[in-house]
Amino acid sequence: MIWIFNGDAMRLSAIFLSLLVVFIWGINPATSKLGLEQIPPYTYLTLRYLIISFLVLPFADKPTKHELWQLFIVAITSNVINNILSYIAYAELSPSASTLLMQTEGPISVLMACIWAKERITLRQAMSILLSFVGVMVILGLPQMSLLGVGLILLSRVFWGACQIIFKNTKHMSMTTFLAYSYLFAVPFTAAGSVWVENYDYRNLAEVNWHIAGWTLAFEVVLLSLAMVLWQKLIAANGVSKIAPFCTLRIVFGIAAGVIIFNDPLNWQILLGAVLVTFGVLLTMRDFNIILKARTNSVAVYRNAHRVLMERRLKRISLRKRHR
Repeated sequence: MIWIFNGDAMRLSAIFLSLLVVFIWGINPATSKLGLEQIPPYTYLTLRYLIISFLVLPFADKPTKHELWQLFIVAITSNVINNILSYIAYAELSPSASTLLMQTEGPISVLMACIWAKERITLRQAMSILLSFVGVMVILGLPQMSLLGVGLILLSRVFWGACQIIFKNTKHMSMTTFLAYSYLFAVPFTAAGSVWVENYDYRNLAEVNWHIAGWTLAFEVVLLSLAMVLWQKLIAANGVSKIAPFCTLRIVFGIAAGVIIFNDPLNWQILLGAVLVTFGVLLTMRDFNIILKARTNSVAVYRNAHRVLMERRLKRISLRKRHR
């Protein structure tokens, strides 16, 4: 990964790849909405998970029983609950509104840490949460805004925050193993929802406009999976503090995709909501960077102290040998 990182400055290749990943994530609500106009959410997710599982499974490692249990938890929280909530919301909301609301995941994660982990909230964190939710209230004032869609998106961000904690326990797994089994375990649940909730007759797939549905499925199967792999490599090579701020650009790409593909109105409420949510997210990231630097400095101090102790110990050993 030398070509991605060079000293303290990011190379142009790393900046370009970060922008590419954020672009893919930004236009995802718009492309998903195109597919959901052809196929309902549970069925759409079932097809997506089946395709990815069968493409990646031959290259996956054999997981242990403990790893299978971890992957099952990931499948339930991320691929079943989080994605179903998000995709139902995509069908209810405009792509621009979906993209803006998805950006509240940072402040929501901070709020979850304060409530559940009993962490003390700083003034900057309080401001980030306040600005983000004021932005949400501005977006709620848009005409034909679905309260159900807004509620589902915000609820999905709560589950996504929980997923981040679970993902830490799967870092040792290969990406192919993670993708193959986490999607495969989700298939029975989304398929059951397709049959029992949507009452979908799979024979209707023959009548679907596959020029649109096939393109959106290919986008999610290939490009979203590629984005996940690239993001993991970029963070590993450059650090979270350098890469995470690029996520704020999802708003720009998401709004642009909504305007171009669905002719979403670009009014003052969307722009004001985007500004408020973006500032809220940036404040959250600034707090995260301060914590990250403090932890990095602590590690450096520890390593330096350990080196000094080792040098002293070696000197004592050498002195003893001389006296002998």
